Amino acid sequence: MILVNLSELLPSGRPDELLVADRANAPLTVGSLRRQVAQGVAGLRAKGARRVLLATEDSADFLVMLLATLHAGATAVMPPNTQPGMLAALGGEADLLLTAPLRGSVETPLSVLDAEACRMEFFTSGSTGDRKRLSKTLAQLQREVATLEALWGDSLGQARVLGMVSHQHIFGLTFRLLWPAMAGRPFAAHNHFAWESLVSALHGRNIAVVSPSHLARMEGLAAVPPDRAPLAIFTAGAPVALAAAQQCRTLLGVLPTEIFGSTETGAIAWRHQQDASTTWQALPGTQLSVREGGLLDIRSPNLAAEEVVQSADRVELTPGGFRFAGRADRIVKVEGKRVSLTALEADLAALPGVAEAALGMRGDTLGALLILTPEARASLVTSGRFRFERQLRRTMAATHEPTALPRIWRFLPALPLDPMGKRDRLALEGLLAETAPREPILTALRPGDQAVELDIALPAMLHWFRGHFPGFAVLPGVVQLHWAVLYARRHLGIVAQVGSAQVKFRRPIRPDDHLTLALIVQRNRLNFAYRRGSEICSSGALALPA
Repeated sequence: MILVNLSELLPSGRPDELLVADRANAPLTVGSLRRQVAQGVAGLRAKGARRVLLATEDSADFLVMLLATLHAGATAVMPPNTQPGMLAALGGEADLLLTAPLRGSVETPLSVLDAEACRMEFFTSGSTGDRKRLSKTLAQLQREVATLEALWGDSLGQARVLGMVSHQHIFGLTFRLLWPAMAGRPFAAHNHFAWESLVSALHGRNIAVVSPSHLARMEGLAAVPPDRAPLAIFTAGAPVALAAAQQCRTLLGVLPTEIFGSTETGAIAWRHQQDASTTWQALPGTQLSVREGGLLDIRSPNLAAEEVVQSADRVELTPGGFRFAGRADRIVKVEGKRVSLTALEADLAALPGVAEAALGMRGDTLGALLILTPEARASLVTSGRFRFERQLRRTMAATHEPTALPRIWRFLPALPLDPMGKRDRLALEGLLAETAPREPILTALRPGDQAVELDIALPAMLHWFRGHFPGFAVLPGVVQLHWAVLYARRHLGIVAQVGSAQVKFRRPIRPDDHLTLALIVQRNRLNFAYRRGSEICSSGALALPA
């Protein structure tokens, strides 16, 4: 099928019956998309909206809302997620919050959009965690989609697009929604919470759009028969570990197509990670160069004309692409000496017994957060914390100045990640600042319709393990209830006081456990369950006001 720009999609001659979004209760066809957008334009113009904050978990509804906003001549403001706290924080950025398409009997005639005049605003955070607003035109996004389709369109055909990444993130928006809509491929309106759900939906020809954090968590998944394997798996947000890429090929029959880029630049490069020497290949039309310090400069059709983005990515140019050597914008001063946190993290992670390492500052003091191998964790217990830390410093002192070595050490079951699999720098700083944190480490978040799943890890230093019980620490039941309410308020927008609770405790929750907390609102009940793999540790329900 011929690619049609989003600016021309509704006035185009595509047949009304063509499926746009696959949704069990109400599939979205081209005809229903035209009608709903025409109604939405009339509603937005009646409200006089000029800047519209778009937030919904339903991708079909989101496409309707986005097109209605652009056809109404308004700016589409895209929050990075739909959590109530985020929407409240960005409320001042728009004059209307839209969480569902506007319906009505009046329909505004639709014409071709001026793609250069249609504006969309995104929010991203740098290494400081501060939100940064970025404006892009519809024309820029359309050029990016045209590049993707030219590279992969013939091999994908009319495959259905499934996802585990929200369209509220620019990667999910481009790969799960805009590209399929323009190419005439149906996309699933709802995101999948877990691999088991996505795999069960694999029938016919499919494409999957996932995050690196999903690819790092495929343990226990059964291999998919070749006739159900997806044609492609696209991922972006952070480099995928080689072991995770290989496991993906073993279980799903295909190496992930990793996309390199950012909210600012869009997609600029890709790779299929065959082995450790695989380089990133520039997308067609992207021009890469290196400035002083080995830092990457980018010219791309995704950017404004003549614009050059000077990134903080360290690279080594190769024929047609580059090798990524980490970020260069994490330089700190420790006792007057410049220290690259990126380089020091790599050196720590290379030590025997260290699986992952992250660094940060607590005031003027450098701190390290480490995930240890099982053997190293056993050594920590037998040798004691003081000796274990001293040995780490002694080993690092052979190649680093003592003043540039960490003085604070945290040994954790996992590092906190954001929904796209990037390290959550603010959460890392919080773990360094806390001697005994009161919340678990969040490693994944999967929102749904009146539901959310959180992957959490419980460090041994958690406040609630102290004294409960001596010699056999377990997480108190009252804390499990508290967290269920806390995260329901934070991620599901529950503000009312909860009432009586029905709880069943089945297995003790212990230090260093990895759990999934599932929260679902059904009528006047908040149902929750803590799972360790397939094992339920506790479950119950809390009453909500009718």
